Amino acid sequence: MSIVPKILLVYPPISKFERYGGSLGFFGGNQIPLGIFLLASYLMEKGIEVHAIDAEARRMKPEEITQLMKEDGYNVLGISATTVAFHRALELAKHAKETSPEVITILGGPHVSTSPAQPLEYDAFDFAVRNEGEETLVELLRCMEVDGSHEEISGLSYRKDGEVKVNPARNYIEDLDTLPFPAYDMIPDITIYSPPPFNYKKKPVVNIITSRGCPFKCTFCETTTFGRKVRMRSAENIVDEIQHVIEKYGAREIAFVDDTFTVQPKRIYEIFKLAKQRGLEFPWSCMSRVDTVDEALLEFMSQSGCWYVALGIESGDEGILKRIKKNIKFSQVEKVVTKCHDLGVVTKGFFMIGHPGETVETIEKTIKYAKSILLDHVVVTINTPMPGSEQYRTVDSFGSLDESGWTKYNMWNPVFTPTGLSKEIMLSLQKKFIRSFYLQPRVILRNLRILLLKFNFWSKAPFLGGK
Repeated sequence: MSIVPKILLVYPPISKFERYGGSLGFFGGNQIPLGIFLLASYLMEKGIEVHAIDAEARRMKPEEITQLMKEDGYNVLGISATTVAFHRALELAKHAKETSPEVITILGGPHVSTSPAQPLEYDAFDFAVRNEGEETLVELLRCMEVDGSHEEISGLSYRKDGEVKVNPARNYIEDLDTLPFPAYDMIPDITIYSPPPFNYKKKPVVNIITSRGCPFKCTFCETTTFGRKVRMRSAENIVDEIQHVIEKYGAREIAFVDDTFTVQPKRIYEIFKLAKQRGLEFPWSCMSRVDTVDEALLEFMSQSGCWYVALGIESGDEGILKRIKKNIKFSQVEKVVTKCHDLGVVTKGFFMIGHPGETVETIEKTIKYAKSILLDHVVVTINTPMPGSEQYRTVDSFGSLDESGWTKYNMWNPVFTPTGLSKEIMLSLQKKFIRSFYLQPRVILRNLRILLLKFNFWSKAPFLGGK
């Protein structure tokens, strides 16, 4: 039966406590889920009636969403979900089907990209759109208009005669400049988004993604969704979006959320030279690797407003770094962290414990290393082999994996236990790592200084270097 699709795109209502685990939920921030708002703007360009809702940030319950669908006449529900949020996506889809059995439900996002058939084991989902969803979703909705066949839609999973069918993957979009900006106008209040307390200078902060794909081969990363080939937006396109969110939505800070914003240094120079030409000045942060920046680039970034850089370091043991194919050197880490410190750029180091081959000794070595360099912050997660990663495929060779529920896959619960370790040991060492790092006098004073600057108390703190 053909329909004229009117689609509601939803990021499911997962809580911070589920996402970050336990008490850490109090300190977790939230960012714009760019996927659903990018899809919404793309569908609008194609003349499809659409709206997008971030149910997590707006704290909406499934019944509120389904009530909205009824009131506004939506007949298609699209849900985007990571692995840890899959249970919330399923809960919403089930509620939608119970309320309105005729509603067509579609799942997209990272989880289905790595497990294209698994979600359709549940009757609550009619279709699954994997990897980049723009073109696949448009084709699917057009197919609904004419009650056509699904067999030729690349990137689609569906049921036929009770059997799950997984169509061949779709080619990735090469020219990202052809995509519209996210539908920011569908966000009722941009100020509902805020990074964790130490991760911003000025609110509101808008997160922007400037590329897709990651060329690196870390064994713990899932690269199925966007692939390994890096595709980059042009400097002009990026600066256009920055200007758009500053002038129309009042953004005062930009968080670049690419996996590695600095993967092509030349583009960094182009972006911020163009921004300066347009008179755009704003603080910004990014994620980087220590092998994609040098001193000259860091100096330019600092002069251009960069005040915060997050660096993936992962381990302080050389053997572990080789095993997880991180392919960085400690000399690079130390050089970059020291240079950032000298420039006044705040650094955060990402570390994981519980890698394949990990021991108490290698974790203790990592703790000691993290404290020996001039980092301002650390994030210490538990290594979690995600579906789609090399580790997930080889996990049985190094220990045991708990697959009893996706809700545990939040990077804070131990689901993988390396041979010779236990969940209790890893959690104890994680706690020791965080406490011993943040109880260093140097770190306490540095972060107190940052807080004083943020709240304009700097002039009252001469003992910390204020004037």
